Amino acid sequence: MLTTDIIPVKVWPAEATQLAIRSITLGPPPSYYFQLLAVDGTVLKDGNVSMTQEQWAAWPADADDDKVQLDAISANLGLTRA
Repeated sequence: MLTTDIIPVKVWPAEATQLAIRSITLGPPPSYYFQLLAVDGTVLKDGNVSMTQEQWAAWPADADDDKVQLDAISANLGLTRA
């Protein structure tokens, strides 16, 4: 799974400080399984989310693929990467 730190968000009963994603389908656009994790690694929320068609189309061929995916999914979930 790809993981990134995020600006903490309240997810009952704690705060999520990390986002983890794993590809489900390659699309287009690709879909992901996500987890919002507490600082101790506890899964506070999970589910599925996809890139938008616009994000998929704008993915540069020479991009850092991990960064592109984490940026897009963070944005789609309303999260800010730390």
